[in-house]
Amino acid sequence: MTGLIVVIGSMNQDVVCEVAKLPGPGETVLAVGSRTNPGGKGANQAVAAAKVGGCVEFVGRVGRDSAAAALRDSMGAAGVKTTGLREVPGVRTGRAYVTVAAGENQIVVDPGANFVWESGADEAELLESADVVVAQLEIPLAVVAWAAGLARRFVLNAAPAAQLDDDLLRRCDPLVVNEYELAAISGAATETTEQAGQAARSLCLRGAPSVVVTLGAAGSVLARKISDSVEVTYQAAPQVDSVDSTGAGDAYVGALSTALADGADLPEAVAFATAAASLSVQSPGTHAAYPTRGQVVSALAAVPPAHN
Repeated sequence: MTGLIVVIGSMNQDVVCEVAKLPGPGETVLAVGSRTNPGGKGANQAVAAAKVGGCVEFVGRVGRDSAAAALRDSMGAAGVKTTGLREVPGVRTGRAYVTVAAGENQIVVDPGANFVWESGADEAELLESADVVVAQLEIPLAVVAWAAGLARRFVLNAAPAAQLDDDLLRRCDPLVVNEYELAAISGAATETTEQAGQAARSLCLRGAPSVVVTLGAAGSVLARKISDSVEVTYQAAPQVDSVDSTGAGDAYVGALSTALADGADLPEAVAFATAAASLSVQSPGTHAAYPTRGQVVSALAAVPPAHN
């Protein structure tokens, strides 16, 4: 049976527009379709973790509005417990505006209630009881640092990118970033897979026990401290036809966290997460596109072996 995963993070209402091509600066394009989805990186990761078999509690903030009730219901339907989800009066629920074209996306987030936060004793007890605590940076960095200090194992998806002090880095096992976030945090070039590996290694030398870099269709890079050295391995992804990459990184983090709570070692968890993300991009949307545990287990056969 899986251990307890507590996700602390954002919950948004996503407004998604499908377009033939992403607009450039100053350009207006017409949508070919639109929809409203539950979202927010925190909520996405909680649902992704639950759908692959995780026992998940969510800690977050929403407004006292109609969107909040719908979002809470969507979490419950996915099997996520929301005892740590609080309504903030006088503040709107967060909203994200997503534009999708040919499997790629652009996102603008209006955080709303996600940035109105006061910690409570009940939440502290919940975080301390978790086998894995997962956070992102769509909530205040001070709240993230507070959660990290309570966690037995802390997974940080540093998105959107922000400067992280060494004390927070030392608590991340792993720190999960894409190549753009990695470049912003490390200050190093990340244009090639090898550069991403070296940049991840530099963050381990700064104190992070492990760093996972997601590279989309190119797979991911894992750097982790082993004794007095840093080992860097590369995990390729199976080649699939991508329909919508929105939330694929969240599918990855949710699956990774569930595998860790199950007792998997980090390379095994990375392979499991790779399979989950590769399935999620093959369907439109976020929560509805996230795979079940059985689907991920079946897809693992197509995940190439990792290599140094």
